[in-house]
Amino acid sequence: MVISSSIGALLLGLAPPAGQTLDRLVSANGRGALVFDGSASSGAVLSDFRDHLYQQYSADSPPGRDLLYDAYFGLGDGSSGAWLTTTSLATYQLGTGIIEIDRSTTDLHITEFAFAPQGLARPAYVQLLHVENVSATTQSPRLFSLHNHHLGDERDGAYVGDEDIWVQGNVLAEAGSNTGLGMAVVALSDPSSVSCDTIWARMPTQGALDGRCGTLEKPWTNDDQVGGWQWDPGDLAPGEDAWVGVVVGFFNDHDATQAVTPIQDWIAGRGPADLLAQEQADWASFQASLTTPDDATDDELAVYHQALVFLKMGQVTEDGAAFGQIPASLPVSADGATGDDSFTHIWNITWVRDSAYAIAALTAAGRTQQARDALSFLLQDKAGNYAHLLGSDYSLSVCRLYGDGSEWSDDDGTGPNVELDNFGLLLWALSQYVDATGDLDFVSSHADIIFGGIADVLVAVVGEDGLVMADSSIWERHWDGNQQHFAYTQTWAVRGLRDAARLAAAVGDDDRAVGYSTAAEGIAASICAELVDEDGVLAASSEQLQMGSGYLDIAGVDALNNGTFDAASTIGQASLSAWTEGLAVASGGGLARNDDGDLYDLQEWIWADLRLAQARRRACQTDDARALEDWVTAQAVANHWTLPELLTADTAAFAGPAPMMGFGSGLYVLNLLGRAQAEADCADGVGPTCEIEGGDSGGSQTDSGGSQADSGADSGADSGGASPGTADGGCACVEAGKASGGWLVAPLLVFLLRRRTCRRR
Repeated sequence: MVISSSIGALLLGLAPPAGQTLDRLVSANGRGALVFDGSASSGAVLSDFRDHLYQQYSADSPPGRDLLYDAYFGLGDGSSGAWLTTTSLATYQLGTGIIEIDRSTTDLHITEFAFAPQGLARPAYVQLLHVENVSATTQSPRLFSLHNHHLGDERDGAYVGDEDIWVQGNVLAEAGSNTGLGMAVVALSDPSSVSCDTIWARMPTQGALDGRCGTLEKPWTNDDQVGGWQWDPGDLAPGEDAWVGVVVGFFNDHDATQAVTPIQDWIAGRGPADLLAQEQADWASFQASLTTPDDATDDELAVYHQALVFLKMGQVTEDGAAFGQIPASLPVSADGATGDDSFTHIWNITWVRDSAYAIAALTAAGRTQQARDALSFLLQDKAGNYAHLLGSDYSLSVCRLYGDGSEWSDDDGTGPNVELDNFGLLLWALSQYVDATGDLDFVSSHADIIFGGIADVLVAVVGEDGLVMADSSIWERHWDGNQQHFAYTQTWAVRGLRDAARLAAAVGDDDRAVGYSTAAEGIAASICAELVDEDGVLAASSEQLQMGSGYLDIAGVDALNNGTFDAASTIGQASLSAWTEGLAVASGGGLARNDDGDLYDLQEWIWADLRLAQARRRACQTDDARALEDWVTAQAVANHWTLPELLTADTAAFAGPAPMMGFGSGLYVLNLLGRAQAEADCADGVGPTCEIEGGDSGGSQTDSGGSQADSGADSGADSGGASPGTADGGCACVEAGKASGGWLVAPLLVFLLRRRTCRRR
């Protein structure tokens, strides 16, 4: 197996250890997505294929659907046979999107490979079978394939009505008679037979196919058509082997040439082994392009490299308006891990928030073109449907986006989701990209959207209390009385406007730079005044804080990660302690997202674990951070190096979508690449904080190699010096750091970009 030399000595080819609860694997190429389902030993088969990564192209288009019921190979001897639907091991070839499945028998070592080819610009997948004679006698196997697509009209919940099927040369094609949706199965070597008539029963009982199927001129038409190929590789002496395989591609309008022509051009006469070697080489080239963390363990490197595979596979590469987007997940979930259907949802929809984390991760890992493409998708200016709620026109979706980039917010009967954290997160992700590349042309070319349609709007929606207006925020609490002044939205407004000030200054818009900087510090002051309790704990929202209890929410941890407050200060230490004690799940691994009591809230969230780990490093709690990182890494290693949305609170079983993009793979990459900076922040001493009544602003701090001894102690020193005055929000503000970014003019930085810290009185 070929893999990047940087991880060539890792876990490649080893079985996931005990603790595996994920049995569904996905491979995608930015245009189509294939799923292998190994959840049942009697049916470990290819089970899903979609011709788009995103869920729905536009508000007027139908949702995408699964076009594949199942597909698998078979083994016969001329009189009987068996379908190869069981496996002793299925996993990824590490650092690739190649799924490797062991189908071995006593006499034959049989390995199946399935993947969405990176070099084929079509929604398609490759399915290969390698058979090696490991017995002491000659073997004469017959090999078969079965392809059960669902392409027709709906019949009792299944899309199997009125399907056409035909064979032309080495192409087996099936299409919906009325839908026009089709799949072409191109054989990589000349088959010896074919069948489109009760193939699933015929092969096991007869060990051969009957050669019957429709033709292009006169296809067979019926409900639930199924076809397949037969190959006869001949006698295999001990140690000899054989390969067979197919490339399967999507087409529309009954025109199979849409798929067949590009597939045949891509194959270019290569056989199955050659196609596998090329796919491995393509992934090795990708891995060689990555920035690699210096301080990672072997297990962490394995998860890191696979996380970036998922981020590549999950970014849409089809032409047009959909290009560049990164959905929150690939179209697959950890189905059945909880024993019920509580968390079998999938999130193959593009959210701004998830995308921001993914963009920052791609930038940090050196994949800046991918980051730029994702930013371009978000900045198409196809938003504004909820201007009546904001009181202002705007250019960035307040929730999620359809496949064409237009705004999409869901309404559960209590109003839409309007999530203003999106605005700050986008500005932060953009600044990360510009810091890494110096690409100010991108900022200038999107200036009207970035400044006029995002940053200006964020300033405009600040209320008399100094906070950004109440919204739905990260956990999507909807509207109609559910909106609140959530800490998560406020802290990302602070960070986003600070970064917007830097961007504006860099392109010569000094007035905006001053305005954004002033607004950011005003919001920071108001967070201290409105969102911090008497013990220094950052509350979920000002509304929940006013209720006096039930206001724990790990979302506030990003205030410690994005520079709003110092994790080692009183507010950081008190909040970390409260979240850790109040949100721990029964499994003992990580944290729930809040204390609201909803079943979804109370599972363990990988987002929470990874953000908490980084904040602990910033708070000098290095041992605690390492323990949490090791926990998350161990779960991923045990489950095909994959990071899910959820771990169940009681048993830490995978649940929800897996892999997650921004909320899983992206955050893991950011955490590994950000550890050195997090520890440097700890070493710098106490910075931005809120002064708590009855105590000073410091935090108890040990050296970076040990745990925090007392998260509520006040032994740290204020790094900002004496207060120069009092802000309108009742907080004294001091200078507490400086901005970075070599693409800015230094004198302007000193004036505009100083960071001030606000103390609650």
